[in-house]
Amino acid sequence: MSTKQSYQALNDTVIANGFCIGCGACAVFEQSPFGIVMDEYGQFQSRLNASNVASETGTDYEKLCPFGFNAPNEDDIAKRYFSESCEYNTQVGYYKGVYAGHVTEGEFRNRGSSGGMGTWMLNELMAKELVDYVVHVKSGEEADDLNSIPFGYRISDTLEDIQKGGKSRYYPIELSEVLKTVRNQPGRYAVIGLPCFIKSIRLLQDQDPILAERIRYCVGLVCGHLKSARYAESLAWQMGIVPTELQAIDFRVKDPSQPANRYSTYASSASSGKKTVPTNQLFGTDWGAGAFKYKACDFCDDVFAETADVVLGDAWLPEYVKDSYGTNVVVTRNDELRKLIINACSEGRLALDELSIKKAIQSQDAGLRHRKVSIGYRLHCEKTDNAWVPTKRANPSRTLSPRYEMKRQQLRTKLRDFSHKSFRDAKIDSDLSIYINTMQSVYKDYSRQGLSFIRRLLSFTKRKINIFLGR
Repeated sequence: MSTKQSYQALNDTVIANGFCIGCGACAVFEQSPFGIVMDEYGQFQSRLNASNVASETGTDYEKLCPFGFNAPNEDDIAKRYFSESCEYNTQVGYYKGVYAGHVTEGEFRNRGSSGGMGTWMLNELMAKELVDYVVHVKSGEEADDLNSIPFGYRISDTLEDIQKGGKSRYYPIELSEVLKTVRNQPGRYAVIGLPCFIKSIRLLQDQDPILAERIRYCVGLVCGHLKSARYAESLAWQMGIVPTELQAIDFRVKDPSQPANRYSTYASSASSGKKTVPTNQLFGTDWGAGAFKYKACDFCDDVFAETADVVLGDAWLPEYVKDSYGTNVVVTRNDELRKLIINACSEGRLALDELSIKKAIQSQDAGLRHRKVSIGYRLHCEKTDNAWVPTKRANPSRTLSPRYEMKRQQLRTKLRDFSHKSFRDAKIDSDLSIYINTMQSVYKDYSRQGLSFIRRLLSFTKRKINIFLGR
């Protein structure tokens, strides 16, 4: 396929049908016909640059995109990197060591959203002189507040700068600009990112020997989905800060009096000052409902960043969640990184328990069910409208078990779509209630589905107990 055919195919499939995740992979190379823009819904999206479509670069753009029709899937990529030294699990991908715990040295845990492992890992790679630079997400270099928006990918070359990239950023980011710097600036790099972003880096490395040589380590993050910029604005607006005045946001402020999953949201503006509110008191924060989610996220089946050398997430397990300071689940695939972790444990710098693969799966149970199981039904729903869909490891499926899950999936799609459109309208009319009222009508139905499930589960359990007791 020629360059022109590949970029036109990408434009006519992924981009035209709303499956662009805005990673920026297609816009990295010089003379690329693509550029990354933020759309009216606060999502980074790829756009074909009409003035540059005649360029011939030798690049297969379809194979750069994590949702591209001809791109290898996560299993195909990961097999090349990890199959010789790791075991394989359909839910987690390849794995060598699985752990749960936190960082005990320094302020990594206190400054992080969870157990501090993400920033610690990047710091360790730099401290051990395994990399010269770290590519991670943080506020602009000129920002005084570490939570200042907009967030974006930056390059750090000191331990102090790495510390500024802690915390979860539920905010759109893109890789094209920072990877252009990587291509022009020799050195050894580590990159941290969401599963689809790490996949796009692997696909770039397949076509670009410079990135293949310079990016030495990929650190993945367990992912539920990527939010648009409007998610941050919606939370702040409910806290009394209008979108145009929002200056900084911290999505996960730890509360020592609460379990790890009961965190707060902080936001600030020049006129309204600083405000902190328990996140569960803000509308639209039910992660499963998927407000402000990219459409592409509903067609991704990678939770554990299966193409990354190591993946880090929250250990949402009963034995860990009660610790308000947060606990990470860690899955290693690269043996060098696994040894770094083991050595740090022996030195008392990390406190980690070995975890079974079953426990790792349990820690992300809801996300795996949505992404690995229910994706088949969502693919089917798209195809009934004769729409193009990306090729996934799961096949389209007409039904889900239990059957009421189909209704929940339909409502989640509505909530995703309605959140983008209703918040756009709310901003135009300067009226937050437009978003709240539109979403509540659907969310009430969605919540009833969840309660119905609980009632059915209790009824089923009661029947089984009665049968067991011979009643």
